[in-house]
Amino acid sequence: MRTVSAGDIEDLLSFWRTIEGVGLGKGDDRESLERFIDRNPTACFLLTEEEKIVGSVLGGFDGRRGYIYHLAVSPEMRRQGWGRMLMDAVCGELEKLGAHKIHLFVLNDNHDAVEFYRHLGWELRTDIKVMSK
Repeated sequence: MRTVSAGDIEDLLSFWRTIEGVGLGKGDDRESLERFIDRNPTACFLLTEEEKIVGSVLGGFDGRRGYIYHLAVSPEMRRQGWGRMLMDAVCGELEKLGAHKIHLFVLNDNHDAVEFYRHLGWELRTDIKVMSK
């Protein structure tokens, strides 16, 4: 496992496009991701096997809270502890940066991810709604 660099972005985008449940949007272009990684250089991680990306997670810190994006593990690498390792790394780094609370986003129909996060002790929030513009 290592931190992400700007040179990884094209490979990351290609990897994410192969993973069901990863929703790519407006902020998932090269320029936006370079800016994100530049602002959060110690909280973005990837796993490689023979120089091929097989797992990733992005962590962002706004000065109060941490946010987790794009946790993804190749289907053939799942259920081996890699997702937990990525989550431990990103959460540890966000806490070290001073995050008092950490949030993550999951697409409504990504039931496997919800169960994975629950298994790690995360709770589904029912007291808030996310709004975007």
